[in-house]
Amino acid sequence: MVTKIRKMDEYVDQREDLFKRMSFEQRATLQRHYIASTPKWRRPAIGYLVSIPLTVAATASNLYLRQMFSNGAFYPGSIQALLVFFIAILWGVGPSLLTILLSTLLMDFFFLPPVNQLNLENLFQSLPSIISGLAIALIAAQRERARLKTLAAEQELQEYAQELVEINQKLTEANEMKDRFISIASHELKTPITTIRGQAQLALRRLSKQPDLSPQLDSLHTSLERINEQTGRLTALIDELLDVSSIRTGKAELRKRTCDLREICREVIDDQRLLTGRQIALNVPPTPLKLHADCDRLSQVLVNLVSNAVKYSPEKTAIQVALNASDDHHVLIEVHDHGKGIAADQLPYIFETFYRTPDAQTSSKPGLGLGLAISKEIVERHNGRIWCESKPGQGSTFFVELPL
Repeated sequence: MVTKIRKMDEYVDQREDLFKRMSFEQRATLQRHYIASTPKWRRPAIGYLVSIPLTVAATASNLYLRQMFSNGAFYPGSIQALLVFFIAILWGVGPSLLTILLSTLLMDFFFLPPVNQLNLENLFQSLPSIISGLAIALIAAQRERARLKTLAAEQELQEYAQELVEINQKLTEANEMKDRFISIASHELKTPITTIRGQAQLALRRLSKQPDLSPQLDSLHTSLERINEQTGRLTALIDELLDVSSIRTGKAELRKRTCDLREICREVIDDQRLLTGRQIALNVPPTPLKLHADCDRLSQVLVNLVSNAVKYSPEKTAIQVALNASDDHHVLIEVHDHGKGIAADQLPYIFETFYRTPDAQTSSKPGLGLGLAISKEIVERHNGRIWCESKPGQGSTFFVELPL
């Protein structure tokens, strides 16, 4: 699978080698970081300087050991191989290659006949030592490359992390700007709409006092009723927008007091029965369920859930509302409808602001997707949680859990 990321308005294939993806400036930064992360005594320049006396010391040790083991039981190339390994691990490839060169020349001079003179033809006899040294240097090179890759990955990760921080900051600022815009626009819209609705209602009251209305006045009366109805809907929408803005910005304070959740449920259900004419069943425990909360806000949550259940379920079906207390000092409210249900892939998004499911968007039911978002904010500010369980064709059940 090809993993691609978007960076600097260009798509980059993640399968490509990390160093090939890096610019010259990034490579220079990586090299500086690599050098800075290495102790001063382990830098290559120190390795080049140290390798010369160490090679000389190793050769001297070989000469001494040759005198001790005159029977040929000692192989001088072993110390040279250990020295190459030691220098390759501490100082990297360059100093280890220099050590291989010096060791080979010194071995040729002191150990390979004719002794005490250089004979390049005898270098073939040192070929095993040279190959082993080069193998060690290759391993050291791979080790350095692995460390560079690790540093490059860390550098790239830091860049992405910084980009994410900047993007998150911009999104936060944009979200705050959106909330401010909603708040200001809602306040500015509410005043003229209230005036229009007030004038329409005043005209309706005056026309209602007329005993007989002419056809023109009757038509005017119908138009005023539509104006009153639509401005009422617009006023309710603005109130919801103000609710969202005030709750998210923390301006809406909860006015908590002791209240009986059973009574809140009964009042809401009675009002919804009168408004909708629908059958709404309510099941509450016999004993009071008292909690310290903002009763008006909890009533708003229940109104949103029940009105949604009424709106998106067939007219002749009943709505079930249940209130139960659990053993862990929590109370659970359930609102069940017999509508079309909500697809599983839509459930994570239904509590987002302005979100409506595809079925809701194509239906004739009005709405902007604010009710559930407001309900979620209110419930969470009461240290509770709200969720939905639904299957297409089997209706939906919304749950609200609150601490007692």
